[in-house]
Amino acid sequence: MRFSITKIQEDFPQLKGGSEHYLDSQATSLTPRSVIDAQDAYYLKARANTHRAIFKEAALATDLYEDARTKIANFIGAKREEVILTGGATESSNMLVRMLDETPAFWGSGKREIVTSVMEHHASLVPLQQLAKRKGCMLSHIPLSPGSVRLDVKSVEGLISDETAIVSVMLASNVTGTINPISEIAKVAHRHGAFVVVDATAAIGHIPMHVDDLGADALFFSGHKILGPTGVGVLWVRKEMLEKLQPAVFGGHMISEVTKDDATWGDIPDRFEPGTKNIGGVIGLGAAVDYLNAVGLTEIHRHVSALTKSAIEALDALPGVHVVAERDTELNIGDVSFVCDFAHPHDVAEILGRNGVAVRPGHHCALPYHVELGIAATTRVSFYLYNDEDDVRGLVEAVKKVRALFAD
Repeated sequence: MRFSITKIQEDFPQLKGGSEHYLDSQATSLTPRSVIDAQDAYYLKARANTHRAIFKEAALATDLYEDARTKIANFIGAKREEVILTGGATESSNMLVRMLDETPAFWGSGKREIVTSVMEHHASLVPLQQLAKRKGCMLSHIPLSPGSVRLDVKSVEGLISDETAIVSVMLASNVTGTINPISEIAKVAHRHGAFVVVDATAAIGHIPMHVDDLGADALFFSGHKILGPTGVGVLWVRKEMLEKLQPAVFGGHMISEVTKDDATWGDIPDRFEPGTKNIGGVIGLGAAVDYLNAVGLTEIHRHVSALTKSAIEALDALPGVHVVAERDTELNIGDVSFVCDFAHPHDVAEILGRNGVAVRPGHHCALPYHVELGIAATTRVSFYLYNDEDDVRGLVEAVKKVRALFAD
C-alpha cells in the first residue's frame, strides 16, 4: 500500500479511545484491526489444537499456524523449518541458551569465552550470565565508544578469540535506538569460529532485515513489538546448527517415539515446540507480518526517522532537557530517551501521562547500559508507523508543563 498516515491511523482502534499520543511502542506496539480479526477468526471458526487431529477445524488451525510460520520465515529471509515459535523473546533467549548448554558437541575445542555488549536487554544478558557461571566461561562485554551511545566496534577484534564460543549482540538498542553494525561483528566472530546470536527484538518491524545479511546464526524477537499479540515470539536458528542442538523443553508433539525409559525427538522444528502453543497468537503474528509487508519497512523507517529527528531537535531546544539517543536518525529505530534537570524520569512520565502522552520511565531492562552512560534512568519516547508530527508537538508541550510544575 502507499504510505498514508491517515489510513494507517484508521487501522488502529486504540488510537480512537486511548492516550492521545501513544509513544511507548518500544514497550509494546498497538494492534491493527486485521490482526485482531485474524485472531478472532481462529477462535470463532477454527478453535482446535494443531498437528494432532484430522477433523475440519483441527486441519484449518494447523494450516493457519503453519502458514504463519512461513510468513515469518520469509519476513526475516529464513527457511520455514528454521523458525521455532515460542512465547516471546525472553523465552526464546532462555531456550536457546539452554539448548546450547545441553549440546556437548558445541563446547568442543576449548571454547570457554562468551562475548556480549554493555547495551544488552536483561532478557539476553542474564541468561548468558547464568550460562557463563554453569560452564565456567569468561563473559566479556563490548564497551561504548568514549562519549557515545554507540558500541566501540574496534574493540571487538581484541575481545573475540579462537576460544570464543558465543558472540551475542542486539541489533538495535531499546534505549537509544542505535542500530548496531552486526554484520561487521559477525565477520570477526565467524573468523574465530564463534556462534553469532542476534537479539532483534527492538529492531524487528522497524528496518528490513535478512538473517544472511546480518551474518547471524541465531536470532530472536517478540511478536508484540511488531503489531502482533503478546505471548508469542520467534527463535530462528540456522538449519545446520538446529539439527545438532538438543531440546531444552520437553512434552508432547516434539516426540518421534517414547518408551518407558527413553524418548527420541521429532524433526525440526517440531522437536523444539513441545505442548500446545499460543495458536491464535501465532496466527495473529502472521497477520501482523502481512500488514507490515503491505506498508513496507523501508517506508516505515523513513517515516519514523523523520519523527525521531523532529523530536530530538524539539527536546534539544528545551532548557534543562538532555537527549540520550542516537542522533543519526538513519541509524535510529525510533527511540528518543531523555533526562530533565528539573524532574525525575518517573515524575516526568507521570505528568506526561496526565496530559495524554504515553511514555516509559526507568532503565528499560538495560541497567548496565544506563550505568555506562552515567545515568540512573531515562524517560523514553518510542515512535512507530502510526505516529505523526502532532505526537511530537504533544510531547513537547507536555514536557514544558513538567518544567513549569517542577522548575520553580
